[in-house]
Amino acid sequence: MLIRPREDGDIAACVELLREVHELDGYPRYLPGDIEAFLIQPDAYACWVAELDGAVAGHVALAPTTSLAAMKIASDALGRPADELGVVARLFVSGRARGTGAGRRLLGTAAADATARGLWPVLDVTTDAAAAIALYERCGWTRVGTATIVFRGGRTLDEHVYLGPGSGG
Repeated sequence: MLIRPREDGDIAACVELLREVHELDGYPRYLPGDIEAFLIQPDAYACWVAELDGAVAGHVALAPTTSLAAMKIASDALGRPADELGVVARLFVSGRARGTGAGRRLLGTAAADATARGLWPVLDVTTDAAAAIALYERCGWTRVGTATIVFRGGRTLDEHVYLGPGSGG
């Protein structure tokens, strides 16, 4: 298993992988019409992929922000302004790479990068994502609250907010 920075040539494979994960797990809950734009996040600090047997098998990004509600919960829990947070986002792993440590390694890579940038690693996850929640908690992340996100059109999503290991809370 290789974790490496995502390259432009990885985007098509990441789009297909996200479609697969959506079919398997329902992540993301509301699959965007433009999956590529969802993944690219022009404001992201960095993005990585997991490679298994030469193929993209996972993805994660580190972004400056997520929903306002989740940012407020994390900021309040840390007693830090939102611009000192690094949001672990767009974390997903193919079915064939599960159980290989890919998710743990991607999560660790993004959190370490946040810390190296002087940011506090945080993330938000849907409240029904049991496998993801179990991974975060096994890796030492601390749940500090729950937010309801309201999207255009009135759809909602309940998310737990987590602080990375050593972030306090």
